[in-house]
Amino acid sequence: MDESEFIARALRDYLRSRVDQKVIRSMDWDLEAGEPVSAVCEGLAIADQYSLSLPPLFVQKIEGIEDLRDMEREFIVERLANLPAWWELAS
Repeated sequence: MDESEFIARALRDYLRSRVDQKVIRSMDWDLEAGEPVSAVCEGLAIADQYSLSLPPLFVQKIEGIEDLRDMEREFIVERLANLPAWWELAS
């Protein structure tokens, strides 16, 4: 499993607990097709659509995905910019 697939699976699992399973199915299809970057993009679109913030580690790892096409990079940057800020809960 390469880094982008690991990130896509982690993002899918994170989102799975926050949105309906039917919404996540598109990420599953991308992963089954061997398209982890598409799954990441789909996950970011879902997070944007539902106004879900992502933990900073997710953002850092997603931004660090290598060998992206320009179109994919632009999509990722736009979606990350649209997400609400992550606020850590006080313990």
